[in-house]
Amino acid sequence: MREELHEARRGKILAAAREVFMAKGFSRATMDLVAKEARVSSATVYAHFEHKQALFDAFITTTLGRYENLFAGVGHVKGDGRTRLMAFARVYFRFMADPELRAAYRIVSAETNLRPDLGAHLYRDAHNLLGARLRRLLETLVAEGELRIDDIGIASRLFEGMIEHVTLTISMLQGDQASPLHESEPYCAEAVRLFMEGYRPGR
Repeated sequence: MREELHEARRGKILAAAREVFMAKGFSRATMDLVAKEARVSSATVYAHFEHKQALFDAFITTTLGRYENLFAGVGHVKGDGRTRLMAFARVYFRFMADPELRAAYRIVSAETNLRPDLGAHLYRDAHNLLGARLRRLLETLVAEGELRIDDIGIASRLFEGMIEHVTLTISMLQGDQASPLHESEPYCAEAVRLFMEGYRPGR
């Protein structure tokens, strides 16, 4: 019972931190503001999170964690290269259009000159969640003869960039809730078509 209460209170604090970070950013957010939003004492917040950086790291982990199963599921998709790349593109598009995820990137970007360490957690975990999985998929498609890629790193970033341009970039200029510049399905289909044509064996 005590463990359940502990986790419930921690979840309540994290939910409050999400609201505070998204509204205030990192520098203007305080543990007292989080406590007020969560309707608990500041001592309770500190009992769960040693400092604001730890609370922000937990916010990042929770935000990315909501997509863990979706990206993991992409690895189990069967079919040809186009089918598997489309599965990844759809989830990546959804990920980069998520207001909470956009807020995390916005907060880190706003602080990066003064706090270059702030984005380390986001970069590391997003890399493991996204980049590493995409590279493994591309390596598999190369091994199966569906693609010919000399530099997997460059190819994966080109693919990611096509999605990010119409999802994440627009939010940096028009806010976390801004709609992507194009609908997901036709845009992802065209991005996958161009990518596969560019890396077609024998091209």
